[in-house]
Amino acid sequence: MQKYKIAVIVFFIIWGVWISTCFFIKIELNGPKVIYLEPGEVYEEYGANASFINTRLSVKIFGTINNKESREYKIYYSARNMFGLTKKITRTVIVKDRNKPKIELKGSPYVVLKEGENYKELGYRATDLEDGNLTKKVKVSGMITPTKIGTQIVTYEVCDKSKNCTKVYRKINVIKKDISYLDTYDNIDNQIRGWGHGNKRNHERNKADVSQEELAKYNAYYMGPDEKVIYLTFDEGSNDTYVKEILDVLKEKKVKATFFLCRQYMIDNKDLIKRMEQEGHIVGNHTHHHKAMPKLANRDNFNDYVKELTNVSKTYKEITGHDMPLIYREPAGEWSYRSLKIAQDMGYRTYFWSAAYVDFEEDLSKQEALSKMMSLYHNGVIYLLHPKNKGNYLALGDFIDNMHKLGYRFDTVDHIS
Repeated sequence: MQKYKIAVIVFFIIWGVWISTCFFIKIELNGPKVIYLEPGEVYEEYGANASFINTRLSVKIFGTINNKESREYKIYYSARNMFGLTKKITRTVIVKDRNKPKIELKGSPYVVLKEGENYKELGYRATDLEDGNLTKKVKVSGMITPTKIGTQIVTYEVCDKSKNCTKVYRKINVIKKDISYLDTYDNIDNQIRGWGHGNKRNHERNKADVSQEELAKYNAYYMGPDEKVIYLTFDEGSNDTYVKEILDVLKEKKVKATFFLCRQYMIDNKDLIKRMEQEGHIVGNHTHHHKAMPKLANRDNFNDYVKELTNVSKTYKEITGHDMPLIYREPAGEWSYRSLKIAQDMGYRTYFWSAAYVDFEEDLSKQEALSKMMSLYHNGVIYLLHPKNKGNYLALGDFIDNMHKLGYRFDTVDHIS
């Protein structure tokens, strides 16, 4: 028994010494440990050196790379010493993909806080075609000061393994608790302007009478980004409309739209307002009485200006139980820089349009409406449509189908910021 124990001990000692020799095998990669290739770029092997104590060892290399398929590959390097023990190391080769990751912000990309109100992050999700879910790798930056009046920015950034990076932003607009007429408003141009834009041929993006950069200073927009996205907006006009039928088409096609409504229409059509919200549409403020707002944008009529907007938002909350989105369109497209500034200070974003046709005074046939709509589309287009016209309603489904076939998607204007 004693000889057996000694034999076992000796065996384990020899085995341990034999195994420990593996730790003396040294493999060093030539070149970087991680290599990035452009799609189609030929991989050139850098090789590796291996040794055991002072003895050079041969290195076996194995692993394949398809330089036409974007993903992560491993190249393996193996060396064996004279005792038959092997050590392996790896090199990572990433064939880049050209697709940037996507960040989706939960909630609105534009948040309005009243002075002193704390900002609560609404959340986000990041995905990549190659790398999958990257949400945990998103870097969020930007400190929101709730006492600082004005627009502040929260930045979201993420990069995939191919070093494609994406940044998106959320604007946080801190407004005063109580709006009042400011002396500085007197220095802002209050000339009444009609909204004008040039319908372009060949589906080019339009240029309006005033640049998008200038409008953006007042949180006002007339087009979305230069992407294959369409924004359908409907201005009420009267109670005699095809809104219900339009909602039916939008539901069938799984498309969301924006409706700019006045107070009386909301009071007379409470069920439709509830339905709009429940089905994911955006209801924007089109004022109480549909007046030319620049005429109220002065010291004497300022309270009436404010009521034109707040009366509508109060009615919306009474009907739905929720706060109304701070989305606004000037009645009849009559605007001024001062009116835009006051609306901005109330927390509103103003939306004009980049495609419109005469559809509010006369009936159009389905074919006429469809032809008009198809002739005006462009990247980021905001359509102004009136739901009182039967032709618009009848053409809507075919228009949506046509644009989907052309690779366009539909969105609501609150995602433009």
